[in-house]
Amino acid sequence: MEQRHRNEAHAQERFAIIARYLTSALSQIAFCKQEGLPYWRFNCRLKQYRLREALWPQTTTPPETEKLPGDFIPLHLTAAEPAAPSPVCVIEFPSSVVVRFNSPVASAVFAQLIHARQAEP
Repeated sequence: MEQRHRNEAHAQERFAIIARYLTSALSQIAFCKQEGLPYWRFNCRLKQYRLREALWPQTTTPPETEKLPGDFIPLHLTAAEPAAPSPVCVIEFPSSVVVRFNSPVASAVFAQLIHARQAEP
């Protein structure tokens, strides 16, 4: 948790430099010379700042710092539709009767079904 606070403080410090640049009338290069900041580092921070502002324009802090009590993350679940089981075996009789087995069946059951259908007129 202490590491998170250090990271947040570091981010605020980085973005404070960008905020100072935005309120100044200096060019980027002139501002970097005045601050003693390498231009490439300033450019990286400016990109991070703009990305952060684009993602969270209506808040001053990003959502990761706005935690619920106890640091819980809200979770919303919806009931999933149960998937129809695919049959293991399908028997189609000439009379258009269809028998589907959704689990393995003993061969004796098949024999009884076939003999019962043959015995019908």
